[in-house]
Amino acid sequence: MRGISMSLTECQFEILRNKLNGARLSQRALSAAIGMSIGAVNAGCQELEKEGLISDGAITDEGVAALEPYRVQNAVILAAGLSSRLAPITYDRPKGMLYVRGEVLIERQIRQLRSAGVQDIYLVVGYKKEEFFYLEEEFGVKLITSPDYMERNNHSSIWAARNVLGNSYVCSSDNYFTQNPFSEYEFSAYAAASETECAPGEYFLETKGSKQRIVGAHLDGKRGYAMMGHTYWDAEFSNSFIDILQSEWMRPGTADKLWDEIFYAHADVLQMRMRVYPAGVIHEFDSLDQVSDFDPEFIQNVGSEVLDNICGTICCKREDIKHISPIKQGLTNLSFYFECRGEGYVYRHPGAGTNEIINRPAEAFACETARKLGLDDTFVAEDPEAGWKVSKFVPDCTGFDYSDASQVERALSMARRLHESGAESPWKFDFYKESLKIVHLLREEGWAFPAGFEKLQANIELLVAPMRVGSGADVLCHNDFYGPNLLVHGDDMWLIDWEYAAMGDYGCDFGNFVAQSDYFDVQGAFDIMPLYFGRKPTSEEEFHLIACTAIVGWYWYVWAMFKECKGAPAGEWLYVWYKAAKDFSAEALSMLGDKSFARNLSHDEFRILAASAARKDGRSYDYGAVSREQLTLEVLKANGFMDEEGVTARGIAALEPYRVKRAVLLAAGFGSRLLPVTVNTPKPLARVHGVRIIDRLIDALLDAGISEIYIVRGYLAEEFDQLLHKYPDVKFIDNPLYSTTNNISSAVAACSHFSNAYVFESDLLLTNPGLVAPYQYRSNYLGIKVDSTDDWRFVADESGKISDLAKGDSNPCWQMVGLSYWSPDDGAALARDIPSVFDTEDGKQIFWDDVAILRKPDNYEIYVRPCMQEDIVEIDDFEDLQKVDPSYIVKKKAH
Repeated sequence: MRGISMSLTECQFEILRNKLNGARLSQRALSAAIGMSIGAVNAGCQELEKEGLISDGAITDEGVAALEPYRVQNAVILAAGLSSRLAPITYDRPKGMLYVRGEVLIERQIRQLRSAGVQDIYLVVGYKKEEFFYLEEEFGVKLITSPDYMERNNHSSIWAARNVLGNSYVCSSDNYFTQNPFSEYEFSAYAAASETECAPGEYFLETKGSKQRIVGAHLDGKRGYAMMGHTYWDAEFSNSFIDILQSEWMRPGTADKLWDEIFYAHADVLQMRMRVYPAGVIHEFDSLDQVSDFDPEFIQNVGSEVLDNICGTICCKREDIKHISPIKQGLTNLSFYFECRGEGYVYRHPGAGTNEIINRPAEAFACETARKLGLDDTFVAEDPEAGWKVSKFVPDCTGFDYSDASQVERALSMARRLHESGAESPWKFDFYKESLKIVHLLREEGWAFPAGFEKLQANIELLVAPMRVGSGADVLCHNDFYGPNLLVHGDDMWLIDWEYAAMGDYGCDFGNFVAQSDYFDVQGAFDIMPLYFGRKPTSEEEFHLIACTAIVGWYWYVWAMFKECKGAPAGEWLYVWYKAAKDFSAEALSMLGDKSFARNLSHDEFRILAASAARKDGRSYDYGAVSREQLTLEVLKANGFMDEEGVTARGIAALEPYRVKRAVLLAAGFGSRLLPVTVNTPKPLARVHGVRIIDRLIDALLDAGISEIYIVRGYLAEEFDQLLHKYPDVKFIDNPLYSTTNNISSAVAACSHFSNAYVFESDLLLTNPGLVAPYQYRSNYLGIKVDSTDDWRFVADESGKISDLAKGDSNPCWQMVGLSYWSPDDGAALARDIPSVFDTEDGKQIFWDDVAILRKPDNYEIYVRPCMQEDIVEIDDFEDLQKVDPSYIVKKKAH
């Protein structure tokens, strides 16, 4: 809509516009109506008479046609924003939908536009856009959605409407005009303005010349004319502004700018005038107090759950709530300050979607606990379901000072009081496990990790198990314990913001305090440890806190990378958290005394350490008998791997190379022998005593700390998606060849994950979860010692090394169980050998177990791991299923 001809002078335009209504005004009256001199009006009328645009004082058809280029083509009403300054009313509904003096604001404005002859009206919506849908049918308006309204200021609404802007009114949905300011025709671009007193953040317009062209704006004036109400954009202004906005869109700082701030910066090339309106014509409501002053009945009539929440919490009336002002806004939370009977408060309203990621009952529990413990006297109340919270406002607070030893001591003693309270939350938080989830998301996003990332991750992994040795029982933790969440007022200090409070390792609160401070180095952390314990810590406690700080720093480091991946730069904090992970992990490994801990334990040493670790963890895993137990114990103690209490942190570190990292569950087959159950259900998803077969396997893995789980699926593959509700982190691998090959095709699909992994047949009914141990010494298969068998069996020598695999044996042997473990080296060999065997002439119709035992035996050393008949059951057919679960037996009716 470019290049409209400006053939009329402004005086001619105003004369014609005033004559449209048929009134025959004297030139003096016309002069007063359009604000121009009698001489100018007289000359203008003569010129219009000469051109045939008026005749005998009335406008002609040609005059009406001459006005056509100045016709207002449409109106664009901006209604996308949250309007947080009118909190809390706008938490329930958009600002434009407020009911003021008997009318909905936006409905009143639409009626005024239509009354002025503007029929084509667009609403740009975003926040609670569904509230505006009815206007399409009731008023015939058109809706435009602004996709960026939460991330950018209102210039994003202009951009969303760019294709309809021409000769357009651009309005705000929240204005109330006591007089209709709109017209069917406008001469040129202008901004409505009113004289006003200085207000925070208020721009006063700067103008030039008698036409009052806007040339800029300034803050901090005492009194002046502020842009208020609607604006009119002619086609030239619209096209020029959109061109500028496109060029400015990606510049730093643009996202937070109002559209008028962009205009002020380019007022030298954008032509817009100021049009002044008398006081009382245009009303903008920037606070609840303002709208209540304008409509005294508003506060009582408005529907607001927020106001009801406040009144019910502090026992007041709505009219007692005064001086509301927003504190912050965003996707996380919405908060505002208010006063009631002379006391200041803060109301926290949960942001959209936050109740899905924040455990509000756990937060409410933690806040109540903190109040009882004297850690947060500001807390008043929280609704554990809805998530809103009321707190006391503490004026004149100062920031926490890490250099103030007394403040540091006070803060750390508060953390200890929390940890020793005995309170138990319904939620847990594990910084290391959460970091693994973030790293997985980054890999899925194709994030390019920086040099040294893998090495740092490996160092962190080495620390996890030794750190857990000293963690003790989980305690209630704040989990975001650092300076900004410590409120300081004189000698008083409160710990606030309990959104992430949960049960966890006490050392991680200390780790947050240090890793997020950018103040303490490693030595500084050692120096403040006595302030936490109230005494000199033991060497084990020192190691634990240093390791926790490394792991917490690591968590925030990968969290910062994920934020950057999503386009939200973490700034200097990315380096702060990286440095904490790097420096503190190096110190913790140094304290362990050996950074490598290669797989060099003897089998007896492994068995004793692993069994001791299981006992310390409250579990029962059978790692086998030890031949020279006393001598082995002495060696382990001499190396610092054991003491009188059992396995040490150093011993756990020595076990770490033997930790099982992952599991592969082969679940692609049809399971024809389990018909009719498998007609609609894959065999692993069949239920025994109400529990899916595969659930017992996954639960045992998770209980052993193995969370990297792959399921190879084929038959009715989509049915396995139901597992994601209970196990959201399992990963599926599809086998499209399951129906034409033996199970080796499933192994081909997943063999890249066999290193340091359990491999399961997924039809195993596991009755002894202890078979799924967190550590394994060497590659093995479960086997049951039998005198003879018709099933698959192993032959093994005296050491337990497997030498043959076949079906059936009348001699004593080991009955095969489809649960195996593969060491890092053997798993890597399988990744090579399984595909090569599969590609041979008969390779597609063999069992995958044949590869290591029969086809490539020289490449592997595989041992039997003994188990009992009652430990695990292979359900081969429907008869087996009926034996273990009689509910599958269909009883015949008696005749």
